Parts: sequence; structure tokens; C-alpha cells
Amino acid sequence: MGDDPPPGHGVDITPSAGVICHAPDSSSAPATHPDRSDAAPGSTADVVDTAGTTALVNHASLPPELWLEIFRYATHVPRARTIAPVDPFMPERPANYAWGMNSPIQSMHTKCALVRVCRAWRALATELLYEHVVLGSARRLQCFCRTLVESQEVERKDRAGESDAAALALGHGRWVRHLDVQRWAKTSKSAHYWQCLVRSIFLCPRLRVFSGLWQIPLPPGLPAALEQYLPSTLQELYWHQDCVLVAAKELPILTTPFLSKFSALRVLDLRKICVLDAERSLHDVEFVTLTLPHVLYLALPTCPLLLRFATKQDLPALNYLILDASGAPRTVWAPWVARELASFLDRHGKKLTTVELLPAVTQSFRPGPVGISAFLSPAACPNLDTLVFDCREKAICPSTAALAQLTDRDARESAARVAAHASTGTTGPAAPLLEQPHPRLRRVGIRGTAIGRLYPNKPSQAQAHLNAFAGCCRAFFPALEVVRTLGFLVGTSTDPFASDVFIWWTEKFERVGVDLQDGEAVVWMLEEEEKKPSEKEGEKPLSGESEDGGGEGVKAAVGEEVIH
Repeated sequence: MGDDPPPGHGVDITPSAGVICHAPDSSSAPATHPDRSDAAPGSTADVVDTAGTTALVNHASLPPELWLEIFRYATHVPRARTIAPVDPFMPERPANYAWGMNSPIQSMHTKCALVRVCRAWRALATELLYEHVVLGSARRLQCFCRTLVESQEVERKDRAGESDAAALALGHGRWVRHLDVQRWAKTSKSAHYWQCLVRSIFLCPRLRVFSGLWQIPLPPGLPAALEQYLPSTLQELYWHQDCVLVAAKELPILTTPFLSKFSALRVLDLRKICVLDAERSLHDVEFVTLTLPHVLYLALPTCPLLLRFATKQDLPALNYLILDASGAPRTVWAPWVARELASFLDRHGKKLTTVELLPAVTQSFRPGPVGISAFLSPAACPNLDTLVFDCREKAICPSTAALAQLTDRDARESAARVAAHASTGTTGPAAPLLEQPHPRLRRVGIRGTAIGRLYPNKPSQAQAHLNAFAGCCRAFFPALEVVRTLGFLVGTSTDPFASDVFIWWTEKFERVGVDLQDGEAVVWMLEEEEKKPSEKEGEKPLSGESEDGGGEGVKAAVGEEVIH
């Protein structure tokens, strides 16, 4: 979904890990002109090999645009250029540890090496060096601010006589697209720090993404300064603030018209705002109603106060919602969350097409305060296409009245079995119960699944979800096409019976016309000639025993031929 899709793997070309460009040996490689060390990458210098013939292909003849793409590929880091959520159904690939994915530190080392090669590479790679800047300490912020000021002064001398607006676009600040400020409690509380921060923001006129991580109360004038100096063309905003007391006016981003300036905002991520007095402040805080016409992605914690804030806003373009249970305090009362979520869905539910629920980070494996069935009512989210959740959440369950209205006998019996299993489960059914079919739900993603939770003779919450969707899809989800175990790749499992167990679940979904896929978007199946004609349909394999008596499972990409 972002503007910079991640490549299959990163390439580390730092001097310690590899050579940036191979220097030709004078005895066996082509010879070049000695004064062309800083020639432009697009130059077409004559290259003569040892045999005296002119080479037809020369790496120096590549245009600058291709060099820039090569540099971007070699230094790519996820979420560096955008904080917009990626499509959860993007097929995952096994990690290639020979190449590996770049870390931010490795990427920065590579960028620093690129700008030192020659003048031409420096001119190309400078924008990569500054496109994502992380300011994690006061010293780094001061050095960054000084660099922006000095680079602007140097270019201003070379372009004397230009207007103030043109002068502001000079310097390295014009390359900054994502500014990530991390203000930790251990850093010194000085006014000079905040002055450097505001000045640095002022010198980045083309800033597109701003991320703020604050673990201390903000100075009273900072929100007004950010509102004044952040460019109005800002497209993505991430705000992380811990231990907030709304009664003490520590969260001005919600109680003032701070966001109204950024009319081009597309991503609003508030999932890590932890409000300590959320319940006490519900009746005391009045939120300003703002119009954010271009917000597509909204991320919130399961906090009643933040849900009420989002309910008050006018978000005509909203279609992607993330609810993060780890961002809210653990003392939050679930009924308050359910009530505010219902109000939110009354206001914005008809616009949502994708909902993603993130679990709380706990060792207890307890479900979150929001049930997945709250989004499966056609009255709440009639256009919902994709639902993603963790396997620890409570499973869906149809109501008795809904079962009585079903005319299809097989669908009614299958849904009744789901209701019986849900009532006897360890966590109970998700509230509210299913009352009506959802006509448009097409994709379901379940996170947190592992092969140890899929053995049919070892009941688990992950199996409860799979059984529920397999049993209810005919009656309640007629448009359901795919159920995917996000993050679980059968091909990388060390369990020797992983493919057999997953194939057993695949065939169960196949009988109801739904594809069960692993994280690679692969449907695992058995070859027809290996199936025994006498096998009993629906027979469960024992732990460590394959369904076909030891036949090998094969995987097939959807719509493609079988891959052995």
C-alpha cells in the first residue's frame, strides 16, 4: 500500500560486507581514462579491453535514474518512506539469511558509503541519505540541525539573489521525507532541544511523514509550533505518547484544532497513545470536530477516549481501520470500549473495507476487549471485505434465532455444531452473536497460528476459529473466498507432519468452497494418484500420522499448476 514496495531482499554493499563497485585490475580488466573518477554515471567513456576491442556494454553508461533505483534497492528498509500499513494479504516469503533484509543501521552505513565513492554518486545518493532521518538523542538533533543550516548557507551563496521561498528549498532539508523524533525521558529537559527541533522542521519544507515518540510531557508551546512549521502538505502522522493524563491537558493533539491544518493527511496513526484516565475523562473532555477529507488509514488503541475522539471527526475517505489492544492500558474496562466502538461504527462503519485487530502484548494469551463479531454485522460494516485478527480472540458464534431462520439443512447443522463448540470452549463465544449473514466478507486472516495449534487431537483457539469459519461460511459468509494463516509458512516448519496436518484443514475448507492458504498464499493439497479410494471423508489424522498413510503433500499456488 505504500509508495515503496519492499524488494525480495536487501543487499548490503558496505565496505565491510562487500565491494560497492569492483575496481578493475590493470592486468586483466578494461582500462579507463585516469581523470574520469568523478564522471557522471551516464557518461559514455570509451572502454577498451585487453584484446584491443571496444566493449559494447559498460556499467558507466547507465542513466542516473537506473543508478538511483539500484541505490534504493540496496538500502531499502521497510517503513522508511511511509508508515501506511501494507496489505496483510501480501504473500510472505521465507527469510533468505544469505542476503537478509537491511536493518536501519546497515542501510545508513551503505548510504554513507555511497556518497563517498565519487561526486556523481554523491549527487545521486544524497537524497537517499536524508530521506528518512531518526533523531533519537539531543546530540543527534543538534548535529542534524547544524547540517541543515550549513548546507543551506553554502547553496545560498552559490545562488545569490533568489527569493526567500526559493532559498528555503535549498540545503539538504529539501530531501527529508520522513522525520522520526524520539524524545526519551533520560534526555535533558532544555529549551535548546525544542528550539533545534522546531528549526529543523522549518528547514524541511517537503516533509511528508512525521513520527513523534514522546515519553515525557510536552512543553505548552510545542503543539502550536508544530502546527505552524510542519508543512500543510504533510501526508502521514504517527503520534506516540505514554502515560497521558487528559485532565492535566497533556494531549493537545486531540483537544485542539491541531490536525485541521493538514488537509492532505492520508495516514493518522494514534495507536500508541496510552491514556491513564480514559474512563474518568469521558464526561469531562469535549473534542473538536474536524474535517480530514483524505484520511484513508486510521490506527487507534482500544481506548474508549480515543474511539470517542475518532467518532467526532469527519472522515469521508476512511476505509482501513487498525485497533491495537497493546496501546491501551490494561485496566481499561471492556464494556466502555464496546460502547464507544458501537458509536464509532454507527458513524464510520459503512466506509470500512478492511479491519485489522492487533493483540495485547501479554504472556497470558488473553483475548482483547473487542470481539471480531462486532465487525461482522451487515448493519455495522456492510462493505467489509477483509478482516484480520489474532488467533487468541474469541471465536464467532451464531445466535439461536439466526439458526432457526436457516432453511438449508446442511448449513443449519454445520452452524449449530459451531455454536455448540463455542459454548463449551475455554474463552466462550465472541460478543455479539451473529444474527444475519454478511454479504461481502471475502478474506479472513488469522495471525499467531503455529503447527502445534493445528493438530486436530489437540484443541486450541486457532482451531476454534478455523472450525467456526468452515462451519458458518455457507450460512453467514456466502462471499468468503480465502482464509489465510498469516505469518505461518508450512514450507518453513520443522515439523515433519506439518504439510499433512495443514492439508487436512485445507480439505475441510475445500468441501465448503473456501481456499485455506498459508502465509505464502499457497493452497496445500495431495496429488490425486496418492489418495486412497477407501479413505473416509472427514477422518482426523492422529498426532504425528498423515491422513493418506504417509503420502507426501504438495503445494499449489492458487490458479497455477501443482508444484512438486
